[in-house]
Amino acid sequence: MLKLNRAFTILLHASVWTVLLLCVWVWRPMQQVKIVWRPQLSGWFIVLSAIPYITLFYVNAYVLVPVYFTQKKKLGYFLLAALAWLITVALAQLVGYIQQPPPPGSHMMAMRRSFPGLVILLASASVGIFRENAWLERETKEKENEHLRTELSFLRTQVNPHFMLNVLNSMALLARKKSDLLEPVLMELARLMNYMLYDAANERISLEDEIGYLRAYIDLQMLRFGSDVKVRFNVPERLNGSCIEPMLLIPLVENAFKHGIGLIDDPVIFIDIQTEGHGELKMTVKNKYNPRVRQEGARPSGIGLANLNKRLELIYPGRFQLEKTDSLHIGATEEESWFIITLNIPLE
Repeated sequence: MLKLNRAFTILLHASVWTVLLLCVWVWRPMQQVKIVWRPQLSGWFIVLSAIPYITLFYVNAYVLVPVYFTQKKKLGYFLLAALAWLITVALAQLVGYIQQPPPPGSHMMAMRRSFPGLVILLASASVGIFRENAWLERETKEKENEHLRTELSFLRTQVNPHFMLNVLNSMALLARKKSDLLEPVLMELARLMNYMLYDAANERISLEDEIGYLRAYIDLQMLRFGSDVKVRFNVPERLNGSCIEPMLLIPLVENAFKHGIGLIDDPVIFIDIQTEGHGELKMTVKNKYNPRVRQEGARPSGIGLANLNKRLELIYPGRFQLEKTDSLHIGATEEESWFIITLNIPLE
């Protein structure tokens, strides 16, 4: 791709100069201005006369502007640019003298060659400044992208320890109870670790694999809680091969299990995933919670949802919705507090 861009640039420059020289060759003989001396405009003369101007263009645009003008060496730039302009005019005049010596008294014709040199100088300065600004803008953008990639990578590495902390707490509880579920929990954990070590290292994974990871996590939690908690997990039958960032959905499920179980009558967790055509994923997670437990155990919220929000801002800036709602539902016998979180992201 780089070679193609370079070849295109060379071809573009060659085409522009060719067109300009052809214009000179066609237009100059049609002039009706009577002058004392003008060399015969052969093709070789036009090319040789243009070489100093072309050289001035590239020296100014690709050397003087980036080395002096954009580096805050304005005085040095103007002195060197003026010197380059004078040398160009002198060389162009010398080519004319060699092509056809002028008659006596026509040396003032050199002044006619100063104007094209000035135009070339100003045009090349504009091109050079534009080129340098574009390069600086591209470099700044690349640095910003690299910073975002580094920050995103750091946030992704935070997901695994947070997940492992919750799972190890569950395993410690099973070990204290000497539960027979400890071995299947370990096997399920090994399957999840395989996913985190290999699949989650990719920038994008299939939505099907991500949902499979959610199922494995839910199965792991159900081995611990059994029938004490009800989980309703709804996913589309067809996922259309869409891809998302790995481990992007698990914080919502983790949060539901963390806060939706414990000192709650008949804990229930609803997880609903919908894909609207090929363009958007909508995930809704609902869980009951005990407001007294949340208030008494007042502590800063976990890193899971905060981490998720930062990742979403980096991956889908201005293109996602993450909404959290506390809902009070009055049932047949008592009031129930529900926490609802909804995520909308574009699919790729």
